[in-house]
Amino acid sequence: MAGGESLEHHLLKLELAQAARAAGFHAEYEVSAPDGSWRADVMATSADGTRRVALEAQLSPITAEDVQVRTGRYESEGIAVCWFGVAPRPWIGSAPSLLLDSPQQAGAPWTVRAGIARMASAGSSHQHWVPVHGVSLTDAVSWMANDRMRPHQPVWLTPTVQDQDGRGWAREWTGPNLGKWQVWWTAPRYIEADLQQEREFREQVEYARLVAISPMDAYRERTGIEHLSALESLIRGQFSNNITRTPADFSMRFAPGYEDGMAFYGFSWTHSTGRTRELKPFIVVYPNLRGGQTWTHDVPVAFPASMIDQLPKIKELWLFDLAERRIWPAEPRKSAVSAAMESWNLTTTTDAQQQDADPSAEETTTPDQKPPAR
Repeated sequence: MAGGESLEHHLLKLELAQAARAAGFHAEYEVSAPDGSWRADVMATSADGTRRVALEAQLSPITAEDVQVRTGRYESEGIAVCWFGVAPRPWIGSAPSLLLDSPQQAGAPWTVRAGIARMASAGSSHQHWVPVHGVSLTDAVSWMANDRMRPHQPVWLTPTVQDQDGRGWAREWTGPNLGKWQVWWTAPRYIEADLQQEREFREQVEYARLVAISPMDAYRERTGIEHLSALESLIRGQFSNNITRTPADFSMRFAPGYEDGMAFYGFSWTHSTGRTRELKPFIVVYPNLRGGQTWTHDVPVAFPASMIDQLPKIKELWLFDLAERRIWPAEPRKSAVSAAMESWNLTTTTDAQQQDADPSAEETTTPDQKPPAR
């Protein structure tokens, strides 16, 4: 052991080096920078020498500021780093770090108490951070060494790792000597999910600002449809063939109640309570469906044909192409004649199959059926 080094510190260094070697990395103790700006307890280096990870067993007192400064020195030379502690300290969570539980009996593994998180939805359209439990020190070092998890400073709204009830910080991540976690380890896909949620939130804030100023301009900005007159002309041309409507009956409105789509209203005659005219939407164009949201309104909806592969299943879906000045139903409607012919063909095919069946074939039953009584 190095001079002044505690037994627990020495044992943790041994565990870190062993975990690095199990991950396929070369591990050295007490590796220093040429200029002496840093010295790693354990330096893990990939077989090809392209990736280095400094593993710091930090059991003695240190400030969060010192940890952040020393982390910056490693990162400036392209070296990843993780600080390992075994007791709650204010510096834990201020830089890439893990809070460990040391073995309680001989032969038991070191485990991670806090510092690794993932994203979960829990029925919400937005994901939030939850702790990852049951990770051994060996696995944690392997994941960070092989870039399967990375340190991340969360950006999405309230950056907390929540407990099962979603009411606050997970219990293992809190304590009288722990500060607020600023950085934790997670998989690259969760980092991207966090950044994506933040981007979408900022876009929604900007969109709401535009809607407050000018709904039509906001619609143009979101959809990329610059000339609403071309859209209006296309819709009128397709849906003005109803003899109960005239061109003067149509109106086009930005419709917050229809997911910020452009709703086209038209008068039509109804005989439910006498012969009266009723104004109602007959199609909504390009509503703002977010995060897998589907169309729940009992009104046909239209989207650009280029979006067909991105859309959820919608009952009455229309597609349009403004450049070609075309709009058409995604599933062509069948005429009464074609529907009757299809039904007739199905019936005659079934009859023919029954007539061609081998009458001498033995009767069979499925495993959950009883044979007929004789």
